[in-house]
Amino acid sequence: MACVKVYLCSNPEESVVERRLLRGKTFPELREYCRRTYGVDFRVIDPYEPTDPTNWPSQQRRMQMLDNCRRNSLGPFFVGLVGEQYGDACLPQQIEASEFQCLLQACQSMNLKSEILERCYQRDENVIPPSFCLVLNPAGCTKPHTILARNLFYIIGVQEQTKNPIEEKTCSEILCELRKILQDVVTQCVQEDTMTHDAAQKYFRSALENDIQYAHEDRSDNNKARCLCYVHKISIRRKARGFSSKDPAQSDRLSQLRDHFLPSLVASHKALVYTTTTECSDQDGYTHEMRLNFAVGLREQLQVDLKHLIDDAFSKEKMVSNFLGDECAQKDLRCIFSSFYRIDRPEVKHVKSYLEEKNTTFPFVLTGRECSGKSVLLAHCASQASMWLEHLDPVIIVNFIDISSSLRQLLKDISQQIEPSNSVNNVLQLKENFNRLLTTSSFRNPLVLMIDGLDQLPNTAEPLDFKWLPKFLPPNVKVLMSITTDRPDIISTLKTYCQDTALFCELQPVEGKSCNQLLTTLLQASNRKITSGQQMYVNQALKECPLPLYVHLLHKQASLWRSDLEVTKNSLVQGVRNNIELMFDHLEWKHGNTIVSKVVPEVLVETLLLDLEEFLVLRNILGTQVLFWISGHFPWIVRKRYLCSEDTCESIHHVLACYFSGSWANGTAKRLIVNDDSETPSSDFYIDRQAPSQPWKSTPMSMSEKIRANRRKLLELPFHLLKSGRINELGNQMTCQEYLQATFHAMLSDDLFLWLEKASQLETHRNLKLLNIILRSSYCLVNDNPADLPTVLQAKLFPFLSVLPSLEDCVHQGRSDGVIVKNEVYTVLSSVPSIPYTHHTLQESEAFQVTHTAGSDGGSVVVVLENGAAWVYSEGLFEGFKLLQSSDLQFTSVRSSGSTFLLTSHCGKLVLWDVNVDTQPQEVRIHEKGKNVILAGALVFEEKLISWWKRENIVSVFVKREKHTQLHCTDEITCVSCSEDGNIVYCGQKKSSVMIFDLPNNKVLATFICPEEMPIIDMVLSKDEGIMTCVDEAGNVFVWNLEIISEPVLIKLLTCRTKGKVLNTDHTKENLLLICKKQQIEFIDIDQMEVLDQFNPPKGKTIKQAIMDEDSHFIIALVDNCPFLLVWNRVTGQCVSSLDTVTCQANKLLKCGATHLAAITNASVLIWNMDLITASALAPKSGRRVETVLVGLHGESCYSADGSELVWKWVVSSGRVEEHFLHHGSVQSMSISADGDYLVTIATGDIYVWNTNSGENMYRIAGSRAVNILITSKGYSGVALSDKGPSRVWKLLSGKVVCSIHTDLKNAIISPESTFLLGQNRGDLLAMSLWSGNVCKRFWCPDESDVNAFHPLPDHPDFVVVVSASGALYTWRLTEDTVCHQLQLPNSLMCQPEVFRLSSDGGYAILSVAASTINILDLSNSKLCSLRTIGPLQKPLYVGVSGQYVVYVCYSSQECQNAYCDLHEKPMLVVICMTDGEIVGRFYLCKNISALTVSEHLFVYVGFEDGSVGIYAVNERWKRFGQSPELLCPLDKPLVRSPLVNPNITWVDLASKFF
Repeated sequence: MACVKVYLCSNPEESVVERRLLRGKTFPELREYCRRTYGVDFRVIDPYEPTDPTNWPSQQRRMQMLDNCRRNSLGPFFVGLVGEQYGDACLPQQIEASEFQCLLQACQSMNLKSEILERCYQRDENVIPPSFCLVLNPAGCTKPHTILARNLFYIIGVQEQTKNPIEEKTCSEILCELRKILQDVVTQCVQEDTMTHDAAQKYFRSALENDIQYAHEDRSDNNKARCLCYVHKISIRRKARGFSSKDPAQSDRLSQLRDHFLPSLVASHKALVYTTTTECSDQDGYTHEMRLNFAVGLREQLQVDLKHLIDDAFSKEKMVSNFLGDECAQKDLRCIFSSFYRIDRPEVKHVKSYLEEKNTTFPFVLTGRECSGKSVLLAHCASQASMWLEHLDPVIIVNFIDISSSLRQLLKDISQQIEPSNSVNNVLQLKENFNRLLTTSSFRNPLVLMIDGLDQLPNTAEPLDFKWLPKFLPPNVKVLMSITTDRPDIISTLKTYCQDTALFCELQPVEGKSCNQLLTTLLQASNRKITSGQQMYVNQALKECPLPLYVHLLHKQASLWRSDLEVTKNSLVQGVRNNIELMFDHLEWKHGNTIVSKVVPEVLVETLLLDLEEFLVLRNILGTQVLFWISGHFPWIVRKRYLCSEDTCESIHHVLACYFSGSWANGTAKRLIVNDDSETPSSDFYIDRQAPSQPWKSTPMSMSEKIRANRRKLLELPFHLLKSGRINELGNQMTCQEYLQATFHAMLSDDLFLWLEKASQLETHRNLKLLNIILRSSYCLVNDNPADLPTVLQAKLFPFLSVLPSLEDCVHQGRSDGVIVKNEVYTVLSSVPSIPYTHHTLQESEAFQVTHTAGSDGGSVVVVLENGAAWVYSEGLFEGFKLLQSSDLQFTSVRSSGSTFLLTSHCGKLVLWDVNVDTQPQEVRIHEKGKNVILAGALVFEEKLISWWKRENIVSVFVKREKHTQLHCTDEITCVSCSEDGNIVYCGQKKSSVMIFDLPNNKVLATFICPEEMPIIDMVLSKDEGIMTCVDEAGNVFVWNLEIISEPVLIKLLTCRTKGKVLNTDHTKENLLLICKKQQIEFIDIDQMEVLDQFNPPKGKTIKQAIMDEDSHFIIALVDNCPFLLVWNRVTGQCVSSLDTVTCQANKLLKCGATHLAAITNASVLIWNMDLITASALAPKSGRRVETVLVGLHGESCYSADGSELVWKWVVSSGRVEEHFLHHGSVQSMSISADGDYLVTIATGDIYVWNTNSGENMYRIAGSRAVNILITSKGYSGVALSDKGPSRVWKLLSGKVVCSIHTDLKNAIISPESTFLLGQNRGDLLAMSLWSGNVCKRFWCPDESDVNAFHPLPDHPDFVVVVSASGALYTWRLTEDTVCHQLQLPNSLMCQPEVFRLSSDGGYAILSVAASTINILDLSNSKLCSLRTIGPLQKPLYVGVSGQYVVYVCYSSQECQNAYCDLHEKPMLVVICMTDGEIVGRFYLCKNISALTVSEHLFVYVGFEDGSVGIYAVNERWKRFGQSPELLCPLDKPLVRSPLVNPNITWVDLASKFF
């Protein structure tokens, strides 16, 4: 991925402690900071990290690493540590021949040991210009490996080298002596003017100075500002004991570096250089404690400085976008491949002619052998096409297919490049859309489409389907494709499809001369050449293998040849793959063959990548920098050499899964892998084993910064979990809310859906199908705003957790790391939404009608069309596929048995396909009677297959797909049944007879005839196979005793009295038989042999089909002219749910085993999970619109009324309806005491008082004429408000009247202290005594306007807020009868009485509501404000206020393009904090609301039009009480509390008594 990559420069001998502390503390913390804050990696290249000096990189390698850091690092790239030691001078790796001869002569003239110089440096004519090269490793070592030996290995393999006399001394001694000789000789040459001072510097500079100067000199100010240098000086007045003296020359150079060069950078370029001086005592000198203290200070300062530079870099949005933007990967490849075009190919002229030609209706197909350069040529042509079509503005799209590509991805990438807003993901729709998009090009903007590597598409073992490509291209469209000649079948298929109208051009081999020119150019670029003797064998090799890639591989080899190396015919191997193998042999010898499996320093990995840089390219894919091989032959060799074992691959996938899952983060270090034969590392060995954490998303430091998803983890972790066999973890990831949200945030929803489909096919994760369905149906919401994901899951998934409890963590997952935006609205009691389903659009249905369908266990459906095509659709998989797509078979019918489908074709073939077996459909046989046979049914028993056909009297039996026998009946067969073992076959016939066959013996056991002489359409065999129930076409039922199978006896006849033919039958394990006719559904108990019940369709409707669920609790009915399916409770007959069929009339229902239901329409296939249907049907609801929802003080229960005679009591903790309160008539009004102990209702004029704890109807009052009930806050008294007589105040516990109120009051309420009844009368506000019924206080507006609205202050009981019709707002103090004018409302914000609400603390008031605005008054600050709602408010208005929160219901203002999303059109519950106007949270209600109540504890109680109730909490601490509806048995009913038969109290109106 994109990273901050820092090169650490230091003197290795002096900085051991500092570097160890940095690697152990600072760098891991910075890595974690970068990963979590910006979503990038942090890497440090320390060239001296390996403990073995032989592994330290050379000067050339260090410069390459430093350049790499400069180019690719985000922000800082260099950190230099300068101390008191300058370091030894670097030995030049090569010296030009003329300069070396000058040095050699001076050495000899000085009488120095010239033989050391001559043996350490050897002449190499292959260097440009010819030079003397160092053959001893300049880093110093105890192992005398030489560069020459390494080169020889690359040519002729490992061979024994002759002993070098130099090896008699240690390498360090030789290097020290060589360095001294060179410096003395160079000094002499400078004095004699035979060498310039500048040319001599390379013999005296140390690696420290070389690295610092290379990082800073001749660089831009921006690059210098990305460098950090820390200078540490040690001040000692007198040389301390143990502190060695310095070389004067080194001291001068160190002083020049520290005191002049670096300070000059600060003055001129504002470079970042820090200088620290440590004062030491004369006696102790620079102690270890001082050194450690300095290292700690350095660590802290470096961490602060690097963080500052990183933050500053990421604050520059332009820089970030360059590295993390979603660049088009295909454009990157085009640039990369076109850069490899270095040999002119004549085929380019053919491509140019094709592009310049007008009105071509055929594609251009480029063919060629592997590695012939097809990709490079197409990329080059793509880069030149704009110049070739200079008078036009072409749209050029190039797609390079690799082994991980698919047809879906190919079409999607092309479609999105043509039309960026395109979001189609279905393969079949993509094909149609692709053809449509080709027609959108114009003359001025022609479309040039280049597709490279069609043979790389998966599943091409069969003939590739080219139907996605139009046979004749539209005008202004050019299509170029490349295919390898190794796949003649694809070329043949394309020629057949295009009818020889396409232009085929084969890429010819490159001439040897051109290959030689390319090799020469490559060698010159690296300042190398080869001798004429070597060239001879190179010419021969290029003649035999004239491939561009082979030239690059040969260059890699030849660039290491010395001029004195003898190359023979056997030195060069032929073939690209053989040379790649040789290259890997060399790399293994050079770096070690276990470098991948060991914990190795970063610098060694960097060195290995530098050795491979010629064959690796860096691409930016989805914000991640990825290394790619330039040819597919490299990964092929890698798989062959290193990944050939399944155990090895699984182990690697396991390690990568651990890395991406963060298993080695947060204090858990990756384990070290040490080979048994390896030497034990020294005690000072150290390497950072702390892997970085892997958050799903970064957590920016400020709100203005972008959140970046960890796309690499999102894409790779599921893959590695699957490949490593960690299936349970894969399922846990799929249900991880953080993963889901991060995927949507990263715009990788298509990848998410594919992974959900793949994981849901695993046996242990079938619950993921529901999650996939929900996320797809809500894609429009979560894709635009991923923060809505928790809300969507709470609304759509939470209600079904009782069915799929394994998904509970997906809904209730804790919010951590700031990944999920906090949403303060949570479900306490859920109302079941519409039932999720899988929707498939029927392919080809516009041109051809559906002829036959069948469903199997597990939710798969096969649909046969008029044109003979058979399409397969499954639950949870949103793309159907065509059976035997490459076959010419045209199917005529289909039937199913269990998980097996049986299809017949137009030519009489029988095709068998088991959905649970991952194989192609198998042909069984050819029917004897030839074509156009229609399959009537099939039964499968292990290896037996029993099938029969319409209008025939033969049953065919197959064993292992081979014909076994035939059963001949006397009449046309209408139905077939079998015993459990499949040995006894029962054949129902058209003329009311049944024949029983002994299959093993192929003989007839018995024949019996049903009396009514109608065709037998169904037979049900009892579990013990002793009773058979037969149903004929008229619905008559015959029960036969088969205990003596050869002598069947009729024991029961049930005659159907309903006219008409039977449409279908169904039976379940409960031995219930359903018989469906147009006008009636009849249920028969097979065991009791009697009719249980009969159902009639809704008035004016007829039934088309009906089935039962597995437990016989519910009926799912398909009703004519009805856009949804009805679900009835079989016991009560109530319609408890409905299944939406997307405004289309379903034509047929398919019962797919016991688990799924499918509906077939003219244009679609809809598949439901039967468990979800059951959960929805069992969810408590009255079926009528909820009018009122009440709740007591504690909120343990709530009560709903829907205008019927029942009041429902809901238990919040369980979600169950505990009991019903029955009334004699419809409930008109109700009220509950504050403690929730008493419920008072009004039904048909009578008042009912219920004890909610015992369920007792304490008394029933007649004669009240009340229309509403109010209860005092303490629950002692009630007020029965009447509009046709006096209102009465009465004792709640006894029913005794306290007083009567004869004054008519509007909008009456009881004061908080239960003293007065407040209400409006003739424009004034009256306070009536609850003890006498008289007017105690009166308020009239000083401006003589009417009182418009009022509300008492709960926390200040003697104050009432009053708003007049003129807009004046007053406070009225009841105890003192004083009035205070607070403010005057503007005309635009006049109070609406029906909306006026006041918070419990009196701080806020809702004044009025507009279409999308709520006007609020801040009473404490006397401020008016308007809150903009997120959508139009629902009417009638549902607005509530509690404390500082406003609750309202509105609709979404966004237009939804998703036809299967029902959340946009349904209301949402929104909570706003009035103190800052911020949205606290929102919730999608999924249903139409009819009532709303907000409690003081911030619970929102919502009643819905279907009679259900939902409860939502505006506080996270209540989240733990969340409940999905508890599944109950349909036979269980809530306890019904009966009312008193007659009133036990009667109020008499004695008006005269009060006057």
